[in-house]
Formats: sequence, structure tokens, C-alpha cells
Amino acid sequence: MGEAKTKGIGFTNVRSFTLERYGLEGWVDVLAQLVAEDRRQLDEMVPVGWYSLPLYARLIRALDEIHGAGDMAIVVQLGRFEAERDLTTIQRAFLRMASPAFLLEKSAEYWRRFHDTGTWSIQRDGATRVRAYLDGWGHVDTALCRELSGYFSRAFELVGARKVWVDHAECRAFGSERCLFTGGWGEG
Repeated sequence: MGEAKTKGIGFTNVRSFTLERYGLEGWVDVLAQLVAEDRRQLDEMVPVGWYSLPLYARLIRALDEIHGAGDMAIVVQLGRFEAERDLTTIQRAFLRMASPAFLLEKSAEYWRRFHDTGTWSIQRDGATRVRAYLDGWGHVDTALCRELSGYFSRAFELVGARKVWVDHAECRAFGSERCLFTGGWGEG
């Protein structure tokens, strides 16, 4: 199997996030952190194409280096931004009739539309808690996991959950066999 791939829309979202917050100069600064070949590939991308997942990880790490504090908090913010972009108003209204756990289960089904590696297993732990296992994602990098944590926490909020928390309890980057995300939400 070759290098893991992800859809170009993720790269587009990183660019939009950076431009909205830091302007064109801020985007140029992020690009300057990458090697020439990475910049060339980014310049040729389209949202529907398939591109290198390791390149995506390098891009969000460059974002953290230039505009973050080195703690990946900006990557969590990026994940939240992407959730807002991905969930349309119509989808949000429909998903409010279901639970955040249902949203996560549906996300697992749609994963393959955006990633060519990785498989989710979702377990509900009661009405307001969920465990999500990610196996075999084709590139191991804590930045990718931090982004997912931000994405899921904001997606839960967008479908009506309150008092949301998401924890990345186990990570392949730290020697675990697979990544485990736990999450929950409260009332009101």
C-alpha cells in the first residue's frame, strides 16, 4: 500500500482558516515553513483531489509553528473551524433531531469519503458518552489527532450538545495500538 491520502478540502480549509485569521501574509509565512516540493503540491491542489496525508500533517504543524504556541491548541481551533465548514445549516438542523453519538456514528461511515485509510469503531457509553476507536490511519502524528478532537467537540456543539468534552485517551503516536477518543456532553 502506498502513502495515505486525504481529500484536498482539508488543505483548502487550512488555507481559509489561516487567511481569515492572519491574512495573506500569514498564509505565506506558513508556506515558507514547508519545502519547495510541498509548496508546489499545495499550489496545484483542488478540494476533490486526493493528496498526501503526511503533507497535510506537515501543513498543520507549520500552522502551529508560525501562528500557534507550540502546543497544538491552534490545530484544535482549526478542527473546530473545519466542523463549522463541513456541517451545513440544513445538516445541523437534521442532526439536532438525533444525538451527538449518532453524529459520530455517521462521521465514521463518511470517513472513507475523505480518507483512504483508517477505520472507526464507535461505542456508546450511556446516553451522553461515547468511545471512538480509530484503527489503521495511514499516518501517525499527534497534530492530526488534536485536529480531530477539535473537530468532534465543535461538531457536537453544532448539533445541539452543551457542556461538551472530548479527550484523546490513547494515541498511536505515544505507543498505543490504536487511537481512542472519548467524549461526552451534558444537558442545557
